[in-house]
Amino acid sequence: MDFASKKVLFVGDCNPNGYIYLRSESIKRIVKKMDLIDVNEYINPSDRFQFSLAYRFQLSIFLKKFNNAIIKKINECAYDLIWFEKPIFIFEETLQVIHQMGIKTVSYNPDNPFGTRHDGCWDLYLKNIKYFSHHIISRRSNYKDLKSLNAKDIIYIPLCSEKRIHFKDENIKKELEVTFIGTPYDSRLEFIDLLSRHLKTSIHVFSAEWRKFNKKIGSRSNVIINDAVYNSKYRSIINKSKIMLGFITRSNKDDLSFRNFEITACGSFLLSQRSSMQERIFRENVEAIYFNDVEDCVSKIHHFLIHSDERETIANQGYKRSLELGLDNDFVIKRAFLKLFR
Repeated sequence: MDFASKKVLFVGDCNPNGYIYLRSESIKRIVKKMDLIDVNEYINPSDRFQFSLAYRFQLSIFLKKFNNAIIKKINECAYDLIWFEKPIFIFEETLQVIHQMGIKTVSYNPDNPFGTRHDGCWDLYLKNIKYFSHHIISRRSNYKDLKSLNAKDIIYIPLCSEKRIHFKDENIKKELEVTFIGTPYDSRLEFIDLLSRHLKTSIHVFSAEWRKFNKKIGSRSNVIINDAVYNSKYRSIINKSKIMLGFITRSNKDDLSFRNFEITACGSFLLSQRSSMQERIFRENVEAIYFNDVEDCVSKIHHFLIHSDERETIANQGYKRSLELGLDNDFVIKRAFLKLFR
């Protein structure tokens, strides 16, 4: 099916370093016209007090300008689809107007309103679930959750990487021994802390959110906390690492991780927290290695730092598997559009 005649309004966090922006670019490549409304222009996260009130309580005084901008746009252009990313700031009235104009709506939520993390931002979204014409999920457990709240059409798309960013750099020296890139969700802080007690090797952590834990683990000479990295720098760190740690966000009821697809797409060695779904995609001891707990992780780090040939063989097999899967943003967006406009 050709989508070259379609017009799309994309509404979400359009930070160019984020996953959401990458999805918008994939949509832009296949449609006639795509306009953006960046939520950050209306509900600014740099204003911590106001953003906290908007995020936690969805107070209409902070959301009205944003919703008015959406209404203004749809009155200016005949869109075929409005794609909402994590639509926690959208009024029911806004969705009703869109519905009356006969425009399809998509809610895509990479975070989980039905998880145990208690993000505190979901009240308005949960009330509005039935007003979206389509929901896109990347977590199969959300199908029953959404259906229980009278969601209409639900489309599953898999997690993926971005082929323009996540690829294998040739002739890169493996300078970093063990690396983790990501947030300190669940018990990752405690895990890395325990890991560092049992390892002499350096553990490099990349994420701005870890800085506040410097006092707890920053005193350990083998834990190096770094700022967040994006795009080509992100790829470079993955490519320079002998072992990339992967975690599954259990509090989000996740069974997969974006990061693990990106690590294998870059051709690096993946040592991941065990997940039955992940094991179905990347075979254990062939395309990836999985750990059960800190002790198991320590043992496998020791083994694969010493046995570089085994490590490189598994990394190469994981890379081949990533190429076979072909899961990148362009592929999954086209798959979603085929179901949206069938």
